[in-house]
Amino acid sequence: MDGRGGWPVEPVEQIREVGVNFEFSDEQRLLRDQARRFLDDNAPPGAARAVLDDGEISFDRDLWTAIAELGWTGVIIPEEYGGAGMIREDLCVIAEELGRSLAPTPFASSVYLATEAILIAGTEDQKQKFLPQLADGSLIGAFAMAEGPGVPTAERIQTSFSDGRVTGMKSPILDGDVADAAIVVAKEGDNGLSLVWVDLNGDGVARRKVETVDPTRSHAEITFDGAPGVRLG
Repeated sequence: MDGRGGWPVEPVEQIREVGVNFEFSDEQRLLRDQARRFLDDNAPPGAARAVLDDGEISFDRDLWTAIAELGWTGVIIPEEYGGAGMIREDLCVIAEELGRSLAPTPFASSVYLATEAILIAGTEDQKQKFLPQLADGSLIGAFAMAEGPGVPTAERIQTSFSDGRVTGMKSPILDGDVADAAIVVAKEGDNGLSLVWVDLNGDGVARRKVETVDPTRSHAEITFDGAPGVRLG
């Protein structure tokens, strides 16, 4: 600080001169244009409307298969786990176009949430086991944290994980009605909260679709009654 108690001018001016570039690269703009053309052809407004009008359909499975074949579901998964090994800015490009088109797919829950949880917290064996299935879209993931209305703080989490079993209720869970597996936030003894992988098609799992303020996305209430689980990490 200078003698007048203010910050020196020079560093501020240097920061202004350097600036920060928030523009996409040429390669990312090309990716954006390709994604936009694909979604214009394969995810018109009618696709989202069809899901809205049909209470039995939660997402466009053909569209999901198509974007998986393009590699989008594994965009940030490293190549050694079957992914494309791209960076998160590339994922941002794809995400913007999916949002623009209102593409009815479980992309957010599977790619943003479940995949990220495993990349951050999973062991090497867990990454080898789960990430290839998420990368090729054959497995849809979800992230189960909320337990009813309100902010899901650590103190409010009641779902528990003990002796390899998960017990409790989570709601509303984005794409919980169509996901094959969920990363469940659960209390584990005196260790605080753990992230637990649970097969939603396995024993001890019951789920029902619930309505939310956003009818364009499906949500579910999931009840775990001693469901087998595997702690991440």
